[in-house]
Amino acid sequence: MNNKRGAGYIPACVMIIILTMLLSVFLTFVSAVNIVRQTKRNSRVVLDSYVMEESIAIYNSIKNGNDEAVALDSGSYIKSLCEFCTFAEKSNKLYSYSSDGDMQYYLSKPTIGYTKDKELKIYASYTVYIPIYFAGIRVDTAVIPVTVKSNFTEKF
Repeated sequence: MNNKRGAGYIPACVMIIILTMLLSVFLTFVSAVNIVRQTKRNSRVVLDSYVMEESIAIYNSIKNGNDEAVALDSGSYIKSLCEFCTFAEKSNKLYSYSSDGDMQYYLSKPTIGYTKDKELKIYASYTVYIPIYFAGIRVDTAVIPVTVKSNFTEKF
C-alpha cells in the first residue's frame, strides 16, 4: 500500500524551519547591535563625566601656576564605568550579568588616551564580546571593537 497523504506537508515544514532559523539569526543580530549601542552610550556618559573631572583638575593646576598636562588615570575611568554600568571586573575583562546571574556579554578593559596633544580630547577604546547561542549551546562569540570620543571645548 502506497501512502502519500502526508508528503505534501514536508515542503511547508521545511519552509517553516528555515524561516524560524532566519528569524532567530535576525533577532540575535538586533540584540548584538543593541548591546553595542548601549555600551557605547554608557561609555560616552562616563567618559564625558571623566573629561569634566579632568578639566577641573587642569584648571586648578593652571591656577596654581603649573602648566603641565595631567596624566590620564584609566583606573578611575574603569571604576566609574563599572559603577555606572554594574559591570563585574575580573582579570582584564568587565562582565555584564543578567538579573538571573547569567553572563550576557563582556568587554576588554578600556584604554584611554588623548586624541590631540595640548587639548582635552579623550578617547576610550575597548572590545565588546557577545556570546552567540543556538539551541541553548554557545556557538561562537561576536567580537566588536568600539572607540568612544569625548572632548572639552572652552566657551567664552
